[in-house]
Amino acid sequence: IAMLGFGCVRCVGSASRLAVDGPRPVALPRPAGRGGPAGPLSGGRCTQSAVALAATAAIGGLRAKSSRPRTCAHCRGELLAMAVAQRPLPEVALPEPLRAADGKLDGAAPEDVFTWDTVTKRMPKIMDSVLESLPGDLAGEASLLEGVRRLQAEMRDGAQLRLLEPTGPWVNAESWNSHLAEFIERGEGWHAAPWWVVENYMYKRLLEELARCGSRAAAYDPFEPAKQQALEAAVEPMRNSLAPLLEVVKAAEAPAADHAERRAALEATLIRSLWGNQADLSLSAGKVESSSDAGNMLSDQRALALDLLEGAAGRPVVVVLDNHGLEVLCDLVLVDAVLRLTDASKVVLHVKDAPVFVSDVTEGDVPGILSWLAEHDQGLADRLQKSLSDGRLEVLADSYYTSARTFWELPENLASLYKEAAVVILKGDANYRRLLGDLHWPYETDFAAYSGSFWPGDGLVSLRTMKSGVALGVSQAEQLEAKRAHPSDWLTCGVYG
Repeated sequence: IAMLGFGCVRCVGSASRLAVDGPRPVALPRPAGRGGPAGPLSGGRCTQSAVALAATAAIGGLRAKSSRPRTCAHCRGELLAMAVAQRPLPEVALPEPLRAADGKLDGAAPEDVFTWDTVTKRMPKIMDSVLESLPGDLAGEASLLEGVRRLQAEMRDGAQLRLLEPTGPWVNAESWNSHLAEFIERGEGWHAAPWWVVENYMYKRLLEELARCGSRAAAYDPFEPAKQQALEAAVEPMRNSLAPLLEVVKAAEAPAADHAERRAALEATLIRSLWGNQADLSLSAGKVESSSDAGNMLSDQRALALDLLEGAAGRPVVVVLDNHGLEVLCDLVLVDAVLRLTDASKVVLHVKDAPVFVSDVTEGDVPGILSWLAEHDQGLADRLQKSLSDGRLEVLADSYYTSARTFWELPENLASLYKEAAVVILKGDANYRRLLGDLHWPYETDFAAYSGSFWPGDGLVSLRTMKSGVALGVSQAEQLEAKRAHPSDWLTCGVYG
């Protein structure tokens, strides 16, 4: 009777929130400098690096329950199937998420102001860049222009969120609405809902508007012009930086090369892949810009990362890609090195199923990237194509990567692949934010303890330059040093890894 009276909140477009049972939570303070000192997780030992790694064991045994009693049995089963590992650090309370509204509070931290500026200024500017680059037939679509302008106004004004309409396959409305409903039910809008949610949501709203214009528009990548510009800007770095690096890999592959040479070459490609992440079009509002700053590592566990790669014999290596342009080229050089210098059974590239974050690599981008490579480095392109043909290189697209779900809400299919892999390499800031849930964990939190508490696989490497207000494993001494050099933006300037 109660079910008939209220209905399943998930089925009718509201939501039930999945709560994970665990040890009694204890209070977790905000990061140092955010209204409180470092907390019980804040040991002095730094375990995260620009190459942040945690070797973890598979975690079994999840008990979950709905925090509301109105979810039908079918939806409970679906939600439980999605949550295949326990939440991170179950002995502590989950911190608050980054929200735009925090940037308007008195004494707001610079990283919170950055979040506010992103939602109210940078994200609307991304939509301006989309409109400026529309092809002629879409540029004249009055309904599209009106819809995008309305979206921009919602972001600036902090309007309430609404459910997505299933206008096209890239929108993925059904899955998204089951997540959105919880924020709508609480009355949270663009400024009060988590930044991670609304930022991903913006891209779905854009795709929703495009799909209203017909099947051709529904399949149009609104960021294709920016991606092509990013490749054009990568010609000189490809020639001056990546081509010489490929020669180092070639020499290390020679029979006469010893283990130290192979390891050094692998290390060089790993570090180059890290700093390739400085190129991110979502931060420049879709404008292609160059960066000459080599950046600095706040901490460094590359030796452990290399051990994982060298120990991958007979098992896959998963690389969850991030940005198009120079970054993906750096990533493919790393992939080439892994295939040539280790005994990994294969490398699997995980990509987005739909356009998101301006420059993120989608499944549809891959053929064009390989064609571009064939013009600028035929040898690398041929090796990658051969690996694709013989099964040592695979590309997998999954809609999870364009959701706003965290890495502790992995669907079973991806969790299974992560468990199978010797190591999963997460590229970029967005994947790092998903790993942390975009929550205000204390910056000193031990990275290995954090990831080891829920990660489903044996190895995790995070290659990330810092472009948002979340971090783990950064000691207070390292924080102070970074703040001295970049007082207002050490977390967001992209200089540190």
